[in-house]
Amino acid sequence: MTASRTDAPGSPASIRHYGASLSGEAFRALRARFPGREVPDAWAATAASRPEVLARLDRPPLRADNLCTRQYRRLGTDKLLQWLQTFPGWTWQQRWRACPAGERGADWVEDPLAWLAQHGDHASSRKGDLQGGLTILFCADVLRPDLEWLVSHARGRRWRELLAAHRDPEGFAALEAKTDLALCEQTRHKALAQVAMLLIAKGGTVRDICVGDCLELRETEALVLAGGRGRTHFYTILKDLGIFPEDAPSSLARIGRFTGQSSVEGLVDRYELQCGPVRDLIVDYLSERQPALDYSSLDTLSRTLSLYFWKNLEEHHPGIGSLRLAPEVAAAWKERLRVKVDRRRLPDGSTAEITRPRESYVRLLTHVRAFYLDIAQWALEDPARWAPWAVPCPVSEAETQFKKTNARRKARMDQRTRERLPLLPALADAAVRRLAGARLRLEAVRSARPGDSFTAGGQSFTKAGKAGDSGGGSQARAYDAAGRRRDLALAEHRAFWAWAAVEFLRHTGVRIEEMLEVSHHSITQYTEPFSS
Repeated sequence: MTASRTDAPGSPASIRHYGASLSGEAFRALRARFPGREVPDAWAATAASRPEVLARLDRPPLRADNLCTRQYRRLGTDKLLQWLQTFPGWTWQQRWRACPAGERGADWVEDPLAWLAQHGDHASSRKGDLQGGLTILFCADVLRPDLEWLVSHARGRRWRELLAAHRDPEGFAALEAKTDLALCEQTRHKALAQVAMLLIAKGGTVRDICVGDCLELRETEALVLAGGRGRTHFYTILKDLGIFPEDAPSSLARIGRFTGQSSVEGLVDRYELQCGPVRDLIVDYLSERQPALDYSSLDTLSRTLSLYFWKNLEEHHPGIGSLRLAPEVAAAWKERLRVKVDRRRLPDGSTAEITRPRESYVRLLTHVRAFYLDIAQWALEDPARWAPWAVPCPVSEAETQFKKTNARRKARMDQRTRERLPLLPALADAAVRRLAGARLRLEAVRSARPGDSFTAGGQSFTKAGKAGDSGGGSQARAYDAAGRRRDLALAEHRAFWAWAAVEFLRHTGVRIEEMLEVSHHSITQYTEPFSS
């Protein structure tokens, strides 16, 4: 489990991605209709004593076949339980909630290591043993971390495989059967990992998972993760098992895209502003502007005023409660706003912070300046409501000029064109070769019988299905030499449209937005029939 956790929303290292898509009223109504399972403070496994927990490791299904693995698991679990015993609570779950591990992220292991070192235990306590011990405590249902911790820090396939083997082998076998034909290997692994997260966080078996648990997981992923496609298939395969009621949503894919519009209060409250009066002021201001704005513009404006402006000030100046900013405070805020910090995962698994200029800097300043000037104007019309907040604007008119911004944007566009234009012939040739290879593999798999091996384009495949199956000639799924399941029809479909897009763009010179709006009426010419 690797990653770091920082709950300060405005900090560069924050894992929270404010303005998550699952914040609409439609999704909230669905969450109220299908509540998730609550996690209690006590249940049988977490209330067991340390000797009882360790004794379970020597009995199936937690007992490892390998003696060395069995010893390391017991050692790491024992050391971890000794550390947890130093925190208040009469169950291991209560002690887990009281310890700092939930706030430390990937660095949680440093605390028990330091504690063990203080008590004279150096050589026998390794980081890997403690991490393995925590995984076993999850599999044994002794500890149930919250979903946000799991989504942020659970990495790799090993912990999911251990859970499937030790907690609910039958349930995961049923899931494997459902995912075998429907999903590619990467999406299949992701879906099973999401199901494992629900079992770790909520307890029980696969068939104990409810609709509310799935909605809660998707909401957490939208909050924690920057994005990612294919994170709704886990719900589909769970629904295929028949464990959900008939009125359950048929899919979560559409819910993720159409969650309904949020109220003005909901748009502001997602950023958890600490100063109540300023929060109410922003809500009132947005409510006044709402009739003249579409929802997208309202969402953008709420994010600017709540997150980039006031939340940023609250984090760097705790207790601030006035819009009247000292010159040094305003200057520091604008300096922070000028750049943005992106986190990139490196090949070795670590993360690096990359600072770059914020392209929307002038636009954000313009929104804040309009906020101050609107309040000043409204204060003349309704002094009782707006006059207490009418203060000098920290953003000058000169700082909101777009001339330099537009010039820089055009310079970047021109530079990209100069860099990429010489590569256009190579791109077109690559698209042609890719399409030709995809068509060759598709013809080969369709002519093969299930279970047969074939070679196409220098690659070896085995057609999916059992030898002797009838009616499988049209199937286009096959396993490559590495054992990965490949949908060759889908690959040919994507290769064709990639080639078509490249050819369309390079021959017409239109922008991609214009290409996406093209219909058959745009490329078909009609002539009026001759009439005498």
